[in-house]
Amino acid sequence: NLIPISAPISTSGMLFPEYGRKVAEDLQHQQCDIIHIQHCSQYAQVVRSLNPKARIVLQIHAEWFSQSDFKTLQRRLENVDLLLTVSDHITRKTIRDFPGVAGRCETMYCGIDPDEFRAEKDYGAFRRRKEKRILFSGAVSPHKGAHVLLEAFSIVAREYPDVRLEFVGTLRNYPREETFDLKDRQAIRQLAPFYAKRPVTRLSAKIGFKPADAGTYQGYLKSRLTPEIAEKVTFTGFIERQDFVARYYDADVFVFPPIWDEGFGIPPIEAMAAGLPVVGSLSGALPETVIPGENGFLVEKGNARALAKEILRLLKNDDLRETMGRAGRRRVLANFTWERAADALESRYRRLLTERPGFAKDQFAVSAAN
Repeated sequence: NLIPISAPISTSGMLFPEYGRKVAEDLQHQQCDIIHIQHCSQYAQVVRSLNPKARIVLQIHAEWFSQSDFKTLQRRLENVDLLLTVSDHITRKTIRDFPGVAGRCETMYCGIDPDEFRAEKDYGAFRRRKEKRILFSGAVSPHKGAHVLLEAFSIVAREYPDVRLEFVGTLRNYPREETFDLKDRQAIRQLAPFYAKRPVTRLSAKIGFKPADAGTYQGYLKSRLTPEIAEKVTFTGFIERQDFVARYYDADVFVFPPIWDEGFGIPPIEAMAAGLPVVGSLSGALPETVIPGENGFLVEKGNARALAKEILRLLKNDDLRETMGRAGRRRVLANFTWERAADALESRYRRLLTERPGFAKDQFAVSAAN
């Protein structure tokens, strides 16, 4: 059975409206020239009404799905002078859905702080280490594909026993309406097992399954662990930033296999900054950061066997891991830093201040597909 179509809270007008009004009033008192709104399109109208002369920038970090009210989004975009997205993937989809913003919709990539990744990876030491370590970081949620990685790891561990897998990140089920188009029946059917209740059995209790895990994604993942791989898999959860960066440097291969369309994906570029090769899925913006054959590999979404194949290729080849790790680090430091993003944003701000503000409402149109 399909779950009811419901609007994501991220685009709902009920997302703290009083907060939006208070912020708009404060900005009015400050008489700002440029107002930059992060993702929350619902605040654009009240901000514009109280700040008619300001240039308004809206930056979105994920794509809008069909369960959002596109006519409402269109009205909000009428108040925006510049629409920024975090990837060409989102830019293309946004322009397709809202053709009228084509001249005001641009990509501005996210980045990393190079100071956190000053150290060069000691590849020689990792060649000498017998046990290899695979790392996943990010939200351990269905849309990030941790279950695909776990299935792939079962294949990897049979062929390459001296290996460990660590999941670092918040353990939670992100809402389906915030990560998938709910009209995609195939996707919703595939998601169903990740939200189902599961009883505690003798085997599942032995590998750490608890009553509190029932109906959670973590519970689903634990139910898929066999005794043979359970001791090789760790769910670390949230850790301090310093320890988090250290995990990147301590790994041999980074794997990131989302099954949704990734808006940008900061974990892969953090991993590359630390000198790791990346194995990921052909998801959203990942092809914009991970170049197959150069700094990693990308496989079809949900294809655990293909994922395992590329992980094994890297585990068995010290030279390939180092070559791709170094290439990834060079690519990130040259293209994906916060300093580079800040420079790009400053140039856009200066351009806005010299251009005629706003553009006519009749330039907006909602795609017929929506």
